[in-house]
This record gives sequence, structure tokens and C-alpha cells, in this order.
Amino acid sequence: MKVHVSQLPASTRRALERDLQAFPQPWLDFMDSYGVQLVVLDGQETLADSTAVAREAVADEAGWKARVQSVLVPALAAVEPGTPLVDHLHSYLDDQGSPFRVASHHSPVNLDELAAQRNVGEAYRQQWREELLSLNAPWSFLGPDGFQSTHGVFLLPPVPTAHGWLSDRDYQNAVTTTAESVGESLGLNRGAEQRVLLHSRYLGDDAPEIGGYRVAIHEMGHALDYALEGLPDSTGYGQHHKDAVLACFEEAKSFTSDRADDSVREFFAEAVEAYLTEPSQGFDFRPDNHQAVLRERNPRMAAYLDHLFQSVPGADWMSKPPAPVGLPEGFPDPDRDPIYLG
Repeated sequence: MKVHVSQLPASTRRALERDLQAFPQPWLDFMDSYGVQLVVLDGQETLADSTAVAREAVADEAGWKARVQSVLVPALAAVEPGTPLVDHLHSYLDDQGSPFRVASHHSPVNLDELAAQRNVGEAYRQQWREELLSLNAPWSFLGPDGFQSTHGVFLLPPVPTAHGWLSDRDYQNAVTTTAESVGESLGLNRGAEQRVLLHSRYLGDDAPEIGGYRVAIHEMGHALDYALEGLPDSTGYGQHHKDAVLACFEEAKSFTSDRADDSVREFFAEAVEAYLTEPSQGFDFRPDNHQAVLRERNPRMAAYLDHLFQSVPGADWMSKPPAPVGLPEGFPDPDRDPIYLG
């Protein structure tokens, strides 16, 4: 499995490798083929600094620009300035899967201020600015007061990074996913992104406030849960997996923390963590976090994990990722909807 990580102390890297190797190799291979990325952030890093974002990099940005311009140039020429266009343009680009985002303005736009607002890194601002001007050249101009478009709408280009150009939406998600925001939760699993996020300080055996909590195993347990749930029922998982875990959850909820009492997702991740964790040596504020306690308190769950990890996933199994968590209909989506400027 590909692990995206910058520099780690040797002891921390060994602990991470040990925790990953606690999973049977066929199941690591399965999660790799499913598309799970494991990303470790450190210090002031954001997800945008990680090689992991290369997966979202825009392919053929020049081709997209040519296609969109070929449609918009005659379309804008056919309507009078002042005609409401934002929603139509946004819907068109969204339907096409375009990497461009719509912005609306009533007065000249300071592109330096806009770059800062969009969190574009200092090293890439000139490149981003030039691409914005090139993309919108047929219907815009840069005057002494700032950037203006003929119809009050323009397109935001993807944002350049060290690992490729990211659409504005993907970039905002990546640049605001900081090491500290991950660390506040100890670790995160983003099911729809098929991405496990870890903070380096919580991976080593001497990590603060961790004890026997194996954060990498726990978050990979979440990823495995989603991968199993997304399989066809014919594999023996899919809905069968959901039903089996729910039955174990309802029979005996918590065995390591109260958090698992309220969430079947947390219950499964904690069960996987306990199943694959050896008893800790010395003081540990979670001394029950290991397989023997799991077998004692929830033998049904332990038996299910025996069955799971002693089996081998099919080479042709294809799992479907969960849908992104959406907003209620009618609510604006700040990461997707048009951007309205002054």
C-alpha cells in the first residue's frame, strides 16, 4: 500500500510499518486496489503539500480550456452584458465535469487579493494569475483598476501545486486540511475520498496521550469498513457486512471506549484495532485495547474478524466508494457553488 509521508523519525516509521503489517497482506492489497491512500502530515504541512494530491491533478487542462472557450465565446457574444448568466454557466460546467469554477463580480477585481483569498501559495501566484488571464482572455481585460469581464462572470482556473494543477474545489479541500486539523482528531478517515489522514506525532510508541491506541490501525479499520460495505453482496460482504457488524454492535457495544457505544462505524474500527493490537507493556490508559479482551467481551465480533482476516479477498472484487456527505437541498455549498465578488 502506498504511504504518502515526508520525513519521519526512524522509530516512528518502524511503528507505522508494524501497525500496517498487522493487517494480513491480502487485505492490504485489497484496500490498495480499492484506492485507499494513507497520508501522514507533519508540522505546518497541509494535504496540498502531499504527493497524495497528484491523484486529483487535472489532466489535459489545456484541452479543457480550448473546449470551454469554444463554447463560451459565441455564447457570450449572443447575449447582452448584464444578462444573468452565473447559474446557467455553473450548471453547464458542473454537468461537463469541468475543472473551472464560476466567479461573478460587479467591480474590477484585484487579482493579488483574489489569489490570497483562494489560498494560492506565494510561489504559484504569478502562474495562477497568468492562467486566469489566459483562460478568460476572450471575454475579459486587465485595466488600470483591475481585472474585468464583459458580462460580469469569469472562470477560476485550477491552482498549481508541486504535484499538479488542482481544481479550486479540490485545492481548497487540500490546503485547509492541515496537520493540526488532523491531529485534533488524532486521525481521520475520509470514506468518499478513500483517504486515511494521520498526524506523525501520534504514530510512534512514545506518542503523547496514546498509550495502546494504534491510530493507524484504527483509521485503516474505518477504510476497510467502507471498502467491505461497497462490495457486491455476492462476495459475502456488502449488505451482509453491514448486517453482521450491526448485530455484533447491538449485542455488546463498547469494549474499549464509550465512543463506540454511539456509532457502529467507531465500533467496527475499534474492534479491528483491538483485534490487531498486542497487549501494551507498562502503563497504558487503555489496557483493554487488545484481542484477548475483544474475545472475552464480544466473542461474536472476534469470530467475525477471524472469518474476515483468515479469508482472502477475490482478485476481481470491485468496491464502490461511499457518496460524499452532502448538504440539504437548497443550501449553498461553499466548496462548489459560484463565487460572488464585489
